[in-house]
Amino acid sequence: MFAILSLIPGLISGLLNWLNKKTDADLEKWKAAVGGDVTLNVAELRYKVEVARMAAQMRKDDREHWFTAWMVPTAFAIFIIHVAAVVFDSIPLLGHEVGSWQVAKLPGLYADMQYNIVMTICGVAGVSAIKKIFSR
Repeated sequence: MFAILSLIPGLISGLLNWLNKKTDADLEKWKAAVGGDVTLNVAELRYKVEVARMAAQMRKDDREHWFTAWMVPTAFAIFIIHVAAVVFDSIPLLGHEVGSWQVAKLPGLYADMQYNIVMTICGVAGVSAIKKIFSR
């Protein structure tokens, strides 16, 4: 009986050594997996930063070129003039005969585009005006 009891500390010691080695192996696997994730995340972040930098450079180049700098304001002005003509031609004001200017509405897609451009610019201008009023 004492011989069996004398084996217990050796068995327990062996079991603990095995568990320590298994834990160390699991820890190394976990470290390798985390290291791989960190490497991928850093690479992804660097890629996103580079894409954002390139997009910012393209926007800067567009703003500096005379054609693209005037393209949006010109399109907005043309659409606003057309909207104004349509609206004023439909108002019977000071003897004006409704429809006498014969301003045609833009067809389908262009009417939607005109509406979107006008509403976007007016919305942005309106929000910025309200922001200026309340920021004082």
